[in-house]
Amino acid sequence: MKEHFDVHNVSGIDRSKRSLRSRWLTINSDCQRWAACQKAVDKLNPSGTNEDDRVSGISYMFIILVVGVRSANLLCFHVVQHCTKLVQRRGEENQEGEDQERKES
Repeated sequence: MKEHFDVHNVSGIDRSKRSLRSRWLTINSDCQRWAACQKAVDKLNPSGTNEDDRVSGISYMFIILVVGVRSANLLCFHVVQHCTKLVQRRGEENQEGEDQERKES
């Protein structure tokens, strides 16, 4: 592995055998988790879904496995918080709250 890295290394950063092995173990572990998530989503075979939906499901499942449920929900919120529909819905909720406050005053 070290020889292959040295031949194809264009960054100029040198890594030791131990460093490469450690990094490879991390990458390999994540690849195995991703493959397990992909297999689980493929096994579900949800009807009416396209490839993008399947990748989203795999990604969500992978995030839950790697960083946990709470972090996954937080990450998903950060991804969709600027979505047009969500922003519009949040604006409507804020407007309804302001209207309710005016009625109570």
